[in-house]
Amino acid sequence: MSIHNLIDKIKSKTGIDNMTFVYLLIIVGVGISSFGLGRLSVSDNSTTKDNNMPIKQLEGSTEGLNTKDGNTLITQVNGAEKRYVASKNGKMYYSIGCSGANRIKPENEVWFATKEQAEKSGYALASACK
Repeated sequence: MSIHNLIDKIKSKTGIDNMTFVYLLIIVGVGISSFGLGRLSVSDNSTTKDNNMPIKQLEGSTEGLNTKDGNTLITQVNGAEKRYVASKNGKMYYSIGCSGANRIKPENEVWFATKEQAEKSGYALASACK
C-alpha cells in the first residue's frame, strides 16, 4: 500500500476533501513540533526554579555579615531556601528571577528567605523586580 492509497482510504472513510486533509496534517505537525521544542527547552538540572534560573546551593552551617546599621545578616543557613539576594555594597535587593540578581558578584551576595528580612536589614526592592 502506497502513501497515496492510504490518503485516499482515509479520505473515503472520513469524507473530507484534499484541502481539509492538508490543513489537518499541518495543524497536527505544528502541535507535535511545538511540544517537542518545548520539551527540549526544559533543563534537567535539579537546581533550577520555575524560570530556569540556577539557585545557588549553599553549604555550611551559618555565615554572618554586618550591615551598615550594625545588624548581622545570616547569609547561609542549612535547609533554608534563599529567595532574595542583595549586594553587600548596594542598597537594593532582588528576587531570584530578576535580571539584576545576575549582576551581583558571588563574593558580594547576601541572601534572604523573605522580603521582610531584606527590608529589615536596610535594603529596598529594586524597581525592575516589582
